[in-house]
Amino acid sequence: MARQSRLRAPAPPGILWSTGAHAMEWLRKREREEPAAFWKGVEERRGGPVTFSTFATFVGTAGSGRRDLPGLLYVANATAWFEDFEKDNWLYRIVGANRKYEKTELSFPLAEVAEVRFVGKARVDRCLAGAVPPAAVPPVARIMQIFAAPLVLVLLKDGGGMVFDLLERRKFAALFAPAPAGAPGV
Repeated sequence: MARQSRLRAPAPPGILWSTGAHAMEWLRKREREEPAAFWKGVEERRGGPVTFSTFATFVGTAGSGRRDLPGLLYVANATAWFEDFEKDNWLYRIVGANRKYEKTELSFPLAEVAEVRFVGKARVDRCLAGAVPPAAVPPVARIMQIFAAPLVLVLLKDGGGMVFDLLERRKFAALFAPAPAGAPGV
């Protein structure tokens, strides 16, 4: 005869679960509501709807070294925003118990972007170290993108540059693509 486990997930205050089905229903509802609440809060903080979002790693800023912070990159109110989130890692709790998390948020107006390039990781490291200006980092050849996912270099009109590893890199780059000749507003 198989032995049944009596372990259950802790119930939220005021909820009694009679079966595991109730627990799963609560978790599914939470998974749907939490992202919606997060994005609603973002739209309120940023003053407009989010028109683009993707998972991202902020690799670094030209001349400031490598950061490698995972988070979200999104566009709201004609501004691109990146924000990271605290890592919930059991190893950090054991090894780095004294580490204090500092939230990173950065932004740049879309109008300040001069160009978006797909670049190779090796060439970007020199830019992050300050050895090469961002504009001198060449785009990676399209054929090379088959073998390794490129990073995204955002060149700003003031000469600065930020590097991201984006899940939706092509959609992000399309935000800055020039309008075709003859398109309305050109």
